[in-house]
Amino acid sequence: MTIQTQEQRVQLSLDVSAELYQTLNNLSQQLHGDTADVLIKAISLLKVAVEAEKEGKTIWIANRNQELDTEIVGISHD
Repeated sequence: MTIQTQEQRVQLSLDVSAELYQTLNNLSQQLHGDTADVLIKAISLLKVAVEAEKEGKTIWIANRNQELDTEIVGISHD
């Protein structure tokens, strides 16, 4: 017997600016997905950033040599 569960989904309707819509489309092409994929990945990344900030951690972008390049600040407002 095989038990399969399907992830429950909720459909959203969003009003966004033309600029944000274009950004979503550009990112979806770069990621070879759709706008839902972009939003899911963006929210997942934001969740990680907020949780890290709550733990007092700092978020950085490193270059190819693992040298810290850019600090990400102001993710959450406590």
